[in-house]
Amino acid sequence: MSPEPAQVYDRILADMKAVWGEMAAAMLRKRLRDVEVPDPAHLSRPALVRVVQLLKEKTLPSVLGPEGAELKARLWLSWVEDGGGGASTPAGAAGSPASP
Repeated sequence: MSPEPAQVYDRILADMKAVWGEMAAAMLRKRLRDVEVPDPAHLSRPALVRVVQLLKEKTLPSVLGPEGAELKARLWLSWVEDGGGGASTPAGAAGSPASP
């Protein structure tokens, strides 16, 4: 059974906080506004996918570079699909373009 989008959102937030601290919450709130979702409790799966896509396109590249943004987005999208039971990476490892 797939997880609720709000649960995945919380996991993404925790992963982001490991790298960006409290800035992560503001980064995610901005993307929620972009997809016109008032708060995580109202997230649908397609809206969460769009949030991750926006993070990959607009937020992450300036911090992680294009390759790091792609890696993070793939990880988070896997959480949307399988509930986070799949591969997990240490904080920042998926965001490092030098990671294998």
